[in-house]
Amino acid sequence: MKVKKSGRINWLMIFVVISLLVVNVTLGFFMTRQASNALISSIQKRMLDISNTAASMIDGDVLVRLEAKDQGSEEFLKVMEILTHFQDNIELQYIYCVKDLGNKEFVFSVDPTVEDPGEFGSPIVYTDALYSASLGKADVDDVPYRDAWGNFYSAYSPVFTSDGRVGGIVAVDFSADWYEDQLKSLVGTVIIVAGLSMVIGIAVVVILTRRKRKQYGVLYKRLNELAGKVEELVNEVEMRNEYAVAGKNLPEKSEAQVSGGGIEDLGSKIEAMQEELRKHISRIHKQAYLDSLTGVGNRAAYDAKIESLEKDIADKVASFAVAVLDLNGLKVINDNYGHERGDLALIDAAEVLMSVFGKEHLFRIGGDEFFVIIRNATESDMQGLFAELDQKLAETNQEEKAYVEPLSLSKGSAVYRPLEDADFKEVFKRADLAMYEDKRIYYLERGDRRR
Repeated sequence: MKVKKSGRINWLMIFVVISLLVVNVTLGFFMTRQASNALISSIQKRMLDISNTAASMIDGDVLVRLEAKDQGSEEFLKVMEILTHFQDNIELQYIYCVKDLGNKEFVFSVDPTVEDPGEFGSPIVYTDALYSASLGKADVDDVPYRDAWGNFYSAYSPVFTSDGRVGGIVAVDFSADWYEDQLKSLVGTVIIVAGLSMVIGIAVVVILTRRKRKQYGVLYKRLNELAGKVEELVNEVEMRNEYAVAGKNLPEKSEAQVSGGGIEDLGSKIEAMQEELRKHISRIHKQAYLDSLTGVGNRAAYDAKIESLEKDIADKVASFAVAVLDLNGLKVINDNYGHERGDLALIDAAEVLMSVFGKEHLFRIGGDEFFVIIRNATESDMQGLFAELDQKLAETNQEEKAYVEPLSLSKGSAVYRPLEDADFKEVFKRADLAMYEDKRIYYLERGDRRR
């Protein structure tokens, strides 16, 4: 068969290049839009989870009656202690309580910030999300606002009194720069991956369109197959968009790059390019579910588990137990030996917990707290697992460690009660209170006044 004239070959090459460009631009557009929406949703959900959890731990009957003159009182300090725990252990900018004066006027009430806290009664910038919380619905800012402390996105959760009124609001501030940097990082990664795919594809086309007509037919067929697989990848991104999170590690150089081989290698190179994109999506998916330090489930995995349990509760088929565990003395390790060794203590604690409870049941949201969720577990089961945990910790503490301090975990558990518990939060709250009581006893036995 004769070779096509160069003019017609060039037109074919231009057509294929343009087609490939359109496919890659479309892929980049879909990946950027879906991943960005997923990241925004994930960040906002995390913000609301923190404010909701803090709000659930504060007594609304106490908060509603606090005034400036009550600063230093036992009730005031109790609220301050809860907020300080979140301030010290969760990645956020500020957390504080807000008092509603009515007529869309709001002021600070309890602020645990050490340096330059908001004074009791000083005004707070109004946002629609804050007003929504004053009406009893937790909400998060869609746009940033600026005040004397900086530029923020904030989440707000109402604290209810025993008679169902809003007794106050818990506000959690996140830096607008941090929020927007997450989005920029994600968009940049997606653009680089799509651009790399386009460059590789064009390079393949330019080299191979210099061969025989039969070879151009093979190329055309392969590119059509690639277009179909790109559509498959777009669908895969859309299915995973709820948990897609930006990674900072760029993919390694794809094996699909042309190295001077013949047309017979084109098929394997195109498949390698598709596999490289699939691996990148897999990395995003993995990062969305795993805590980068310890390898256990992270916030997204924890949220997915809770969502599944809430559905079981609604369907009246729920059966599960919750455990809350807090690493004792992490601040001492960080202060005396450095944060790197503190991280080693967290990793060691996670390994012990995984050996007892199983990796699939273990979550770390941040700081020094771990959560365990086990289906169909009884109170007896949890006590048995706690006894095994104590034994494992004792064995681990026989080994030499870089941070010297013995590993110790305060712990508490609770089992879902179908006739009493309306949702997961009620079970979690009992487990969390049990953990705090265990921690109180731990420090009391050591002559430490902390609670």
